Amino acid sequence: MFQQLSEFLENIPFFGSTAFGVIAMVIVGGSWCLVGLVMGDAPKKGVEASLVQLFGAAFSVAVSLIILFATSAYSTASISATFLTCLAYFVGCMLNFVMLQLMSQAMQCGPNGIVWAIIQSALVFPFLGGILFFGVDFTLLRGIGISLLLIALVLFALARNNRRKSGGRWKLLAFAGLAITAVQQNLTTMPSYFEAARGVPSILRALSASAGTLAMGVLWELFRPGGARWERLKNGIKNPLLWKYVAALQFFSLLFAYTLFYPGMNVMARAGLGGMCYPMMVGSCIVSFTLSSIWLLREKVSRIQLAALAICIAGLVLICTK
Repeated sequence: MFQQLSEFLENIPFFGSTAFGVIAMVIVGGSWCLVGLVMGDAPKKGVEASLVQLFGAAFSVAVSLIILFATSAYSTASISATFLTCLAYFVGCMLNFVMLQLMSQAMQCGPNGIVWAIIQSALVFPFLGGILFFGVDFTLLRGIGISLLLIALVLFALARNNRRKSGGRWKLLAFAGLAITAVQQNLTTMPSYFEAARGVPSILRALSASAGTLAMGVLWELFRPGGARWERLKNGIKNPLLWKYVAALQFFSLLFAYTLFYPGMNVMARAGLGGMCYPMMVGSCIVSFTLSSIWLLREKVSRIQLAALAICIAGLVLICTK
């Protein structure tokens, strides 16, 4: 049933167009601001961010399995293509879990804005990977657009509170996070470039991604230093606030994964724009997080932040051009 619905939608010209891909990337990237809001608010309420990820991944795996079996949305690709595609998402999301923990630690001992900017600048790597290996066209306007996004990241870093310093440990953590993010973004972009992998449905891809997060979350809890491991997990399960965070994140994460994220990446890669996906999503995330900080968190906005926001929007427009 799900596969038939997917095929029906693919036959509608709009859902196979570049316009759909661009809109999908912008909406998905915009929704990522929820991660920042939750991860910033959870520790203030005594909820560990790693447990939000762990239980969220478990919830996502369970839901995806139920939908997969209920709709028979099985892969139409070959066994090898299905395995390699799912493996890419599985490993990519394991790496993403590690990156978030490194970023959190770096922000605890270093300047938050600079740490955030360093790691988000990894958006350059899937862009370069697409150009070097998958025939993505490099144009002057796209190059300027990527440069503007990087400038916006630097301006946002300068606008944040960067007075906190603690030796050089935060630099090591931040650049380790950058390296991991570069690999993760290329891994999760790569399958959409191959026609053989496009027969793997979004539900199976989302399941593989969630399973990777869940696996790394379990390993993280098993090998992290400190005692009272099981007590912490039991307290987490009983905490209704933690499940509110999980519900807030997973509702949009699963909905957009099934309908926008993977289908949109397929469309973009088919049009030779796969390297643009993460720059678009990161740029949209910057815009949405800034606006939500102003409107929802009632944070004061500086002139530097407004300039960065305008530059970021200009960069998004340019990377969408030919």
